[in-house]
Amino acid sequence: MASGLLGALIAVSGCEADLLAEGDTLGSGGISGDGDVTVEVTVHSILSVLFPDLTEEELEQLAASLTIEAALELEAEIEGIRAAAEEFGRELFTTAEERVAEREEALADVNDGFPETLAPIAATAFQNGATGEAFIELAGVFSNRDAALLTSGDLTVTVDGEMTTHELACFHDGTPVDIVFLVDVTGSMAPVIGSVRRSLNAFVDAIVASNVTGTIGLVTFQDTVGVNVSFQEPSAGIERSPFFRPVALDDAEAIAELQHFISRLEADSGADAPENLGAALDFTNNGVIGYQANGEPNVIGDSVEDPPGTLPWRSLGNERRVFVAFTDSTFHSDSRTPGNSSLARGFKPRSIADIMASLHETGTVVHISDPSYQDKTTEPTGASSEVEVDADYWAIATGGVGEDRVLGYSLTDLELVVVAESTGLLDIALQSIVASSCRVTLPMVTLDASSTVSLELAKDGETSAHDLVPVIF
Repeated sequence: MASGLLGALIAVSGCEADLLAEGDTLGSGGISGDGDVTVEVTVHSILSVLFPDLTEEELEQLAASLTIEAALELEAEIEGIRAAAEEFGRELFTTAEERVAEREEALADVNDGFPETLAPIAATAFQNGATGEAFIELAGVFSNRDAALLTSGDLTVTVDGEMTTHELACFHDGTPVDIVFLVDVTGSMAPVIGSVRRSLNAFVDAIVASNVTGTIGLVTFQDTVGVNVSFQEPSAGIERSPFFRPVALDDAEAIAELQHFISRLEADSGADAPENLGAALDFTNNGVIGYQANGEPNVIGDSVEDPPGTLPWRSLGNERRVFVAFTDSTFHSDSRTPGNSSLARGFKPRSIADIMASLHETGTVVHISDPSYQDKTTEPTGASSEVEVDADYWAIATGGVGEDRVLGYSLTDLELVVVAESTGLLDIALQSIVASSCRVTLPMVTLDASSTVSLELAKDGETSAHDLVPVIF
């Protein structure tokens, strides 16, 4: 039978012909058979059908690097992935629509999950034992459905009943931030990857138009991370996990390139449920994947024990970092190895505790977009029987958004991404969350586990009070 490519080319040619029969041959520049139609097939024509969104220049560049045999292998690989996704794509989309409808009904009496008055979506107090710094992360501040842009006079902080001085730094006031998307591109994401692409590009447009300054980049992950091979290139047998190094938010040309990169994301491979989000966070934050044989962090790019196919990531330069992860699954617990899971050999991440410690040390906040129905443990123990951990763990422990706080839902649930084209809910909420996020530094305070931290907000006649349990690291 003719491949999808041949069928498409024959259709495009406007000819009526029998499909190629057994024994038909592939020549160096075309395909011939016993029928009366010859369809000229070149590397360029294969790629143009397979990747219709590529520009002519991109097609020419890619075609120059591939033989006809390699192009056909790539075509078979990509079409197989897409066919498998199509089989359940409609069902998944319907499920997402149903879940959004269920969500709207469940949250109808609680303002669709948004605060009814002035309040942060997430607020967490931290104490850095190494530096002595105490601070509060406010991950998105809203008044009803609108972002509330705080000034220092809008909040009061008391510790153990005594008012304390504070310093406020918010992204909307020009505090520079490194924003990085972390996108799960395993096969189970195939039915939603188009929606993710649209939401990411809508977010980029919104954040560029805001007052937020700094950089933005993107890292993808499967059971690998850092394998910077695009979905338009042969994979050489390694799961692809391409990345786009951070660029300045005010660099229009670079932002256009990032959005083009986003528009070309695909989803493939993957086996068991957990994915390598832990390694993706470590790679993004530190340029590290796992440990060397001597127990030291394995820095990618030094040519010492680098996993196959990996390339180095660019160091992040700003003091504030926000990572936004999109995944439909859990992540590998510490007990998972290439021997007892689909975790790719060489890509076993450092321990959850070590990765989390690095996120705390760099002041990184992680927001999670995963399905509301994804409900695994958020308290990893390291036990050998522990297979997977809920991605929301990273948001909860860093002061980000993603925990299913309101009746089992979050403002960043993945099903909102799937229907974002019709609702716009995620792009709007996520941009507002980032733009209105702040850090409240407490210069005269040392917190411990028994400290009582109270935060009061007052703005435009609205007030709210929040008691916070400190996280000591």
